[in-house]
Amino acid sequence: TPSKARDLADEFGGAVAASLDEDGEGSLGSILGGGGPRVVISTLPAAAGFVLPDWILGSGDLPVVFDVNYKPYNTELLLQAVGGGCDVVRGSEMLWEQGAGQFELWTGRSAPYGVMKRAVLENCLPKDDE
Repeated sequence: TPSKARDLADEFGGAVAASLDEDGEGSLGSILGGGGPRVVISTLPAAAGFVLPDWILGSGDLPVVFDVNYKPYNTELLLQAVGGGCDVVRGSEMLWEQGAGQFELWTGRSAPYGVMKRAVLENCLPKDDE
């Protein structure tokens, strides 16, 4: 919620954008001083169809885009980001990295990283008919 965002900004430093517009009072562009963000983290469901405003991809330095969705493998945001030349981190990557880290914490042994990555990708990569 906006009030929780303000609480986090107060606690950790930062600002809350009223919009993703490039210009205008409280806009992301005005908060960033004319440049674009360096990192974008999306926790929105893929069904939201969220994409970045065009000005962000045309602002010079491209952001690294994290999208926590692991199904579908390609969200509209990730397709836009890859097409615009951004580095991306997919939800499937976060999922297997988190799983490997948890395995090692719980067992004290090295995680079977390749097996875990393969299992995630087998369930997340689009099938031929998708």
